[in-house]
Amino acid sequence: MKKAKYWLPPLLWMGFLFPLWNRLLSSPFLYRLNFRFWEWLKGDIGRYRIEVYYIYLRRSLHVIAYALMAFLIYRFFRAEDKRIWKYSWAGYTALIAIGYGCMDEILQSFLKPRNSSFMDIVMDAIGAVAVLVVIYLCSLRKKG
Repeated sequence: MKKAKYWLPPLLWMGFLFPLWNRLLSSPFLYRLNFRFWEWLKGDIGRYRIEVYYIYLRRSLHVIAYALMAFLIYRFFRAEDKRIWKYSWAGYTALIAIGYGCMDEILQSFLKPRNSSFMDIVMDAIGAVAVLVVIYLCSLRKKG
């Protein structure tokens, strides 16, 4: 059995994401924080522009969160192996990370202030795949 230092971080991150993300991203707190930040930075820029920035912020948070999740899952599969890249590890990682993103969106559709969004799943997948591409490119550099 793999050591807890490899399987515990992705599980903790997944456990952290679901309850916190669903409260934080749906809360007026994040919107107000975004509004105040742009108001402080640029003054009165208009409600429409702040709405657009808010969408970018939320999408970026999805990409970052699932990139980190994919990294932690890949690290679990790799564990103490000397190889940097293995296609099966990448496939399992993508399947788990994107599957978790789909499950999260389905569960959000049942929560009162939240709604489910296919675009959020796409952003989750982009984050997961992007980190796998980076790992793959690093493995090529290591070989060469």
